[in-house]
Amino acid sequence: MRRPLLILATAAVALALAGCGKKPSFVDPPQGKEADRFPSTYPNPKTDPKPGQPSSGARFP
Repeated sequence: MRRPLLILATAAVALALAGCGKKPSFVDPPQGKEADRFPSTYPNPKTDPKPGQPSSGARFP
């Protein structure tokens, strides 16, 4: 009888702690990176090749 009560109490404490905290709506960029857009999307359409086009990057053997 004590074991199910202990499991239930542990689960209640874990759920209570999981609800703590606040997710910010905006995150400041790291210091020294004022010129960077943060957060950015991936992949970057300006630097990544389009499908079917060769890459301009390094070639591997």
